[in-house]
Amino acid sequence: MAAKLDPSVFYRGFSADSPISTGAEHLSAAATRLAYSILYSLGEMPDALWQEFRQLVSPDTLWGLALVFAAWLLATIIGGPLGAAINGVLAVYGLYELWPVVKKVADDLWAWLYTAYLADTEDDLHRASRYFAEALAKGGFTTFEAIVTHRIFHGVSQKIRARWPTPEWLRQRYAEQESNRSARKVEEDPRRRRRAIEETLSGAASTVLVPAGQGAGEAVGGLVIGGIAVAAVLGTVIGAAALSGKGR
Repeated sequence: MAAKLDPSVFYRGFSADSPISTGAEHLSAAATRLAYSILYSLGEMPDALWQEFRQLVSPDTLWGLALVFAAWLLATIIGGPLGAAINGVLAVYGLYELWPVVKKVADDLWAWLYTAYLADTEDDLHRASRYFAEALAKGGFTTFEAIVTHRIFHGVSQKIRARWPTPEWLRQRYAEQESNRSARKVEEDPRRRRRAIEETLSGAASTVLVPAGQGAGEAVGGLVIGGIAVAAVLGTVIGAAALSGKGR
């Protein structure tokens, strides 16, 4: 069983007496929650979507995205003294140029973003992960891809990752998710093959059935033809299995 998340992951404090340090801590914690929810979503994605996602997003990219989304949320939506502090912390990175792009993407991913930011427990983050996976599956992947491939994002994310390096736990969790999905695919492939064989046999066996009202001679003929068809299919399946065994 995975260890429980550190309580600092759910930090949402801020102090006007030390706005820079507490603002930076708030941003880091928010980005961490977003990153965890994306990681959890990897197990919720259909295989085709996962293949697209893994080609587009590395652990470094994922962390850069989490930081950019968290910064946009704090600076433009949360606002107030905290937003001003975040603007002060991030002014040197030129994030303002990304805000219009992030806003378009955030509209499609709002349920995920809002739920992950307000999360108080790991269960909340799992709930946010389902919102993220659902949004991408329903067409949000295109808008998500728009920010990942944006020229400004590449420059900005590298700069802010220099200030907040990609955490080692994120790399480890990402690798675990890749391993889990690979293991699950290995388990599912034999099941798919068995289902295909069963469907083929079922289709062949259906030729044995004779429509009501036909004569006995026609029925016997149908049984013979159906038996030959089933025998042929069985021979093909057995031969394929033998060849497969030799190849191992």
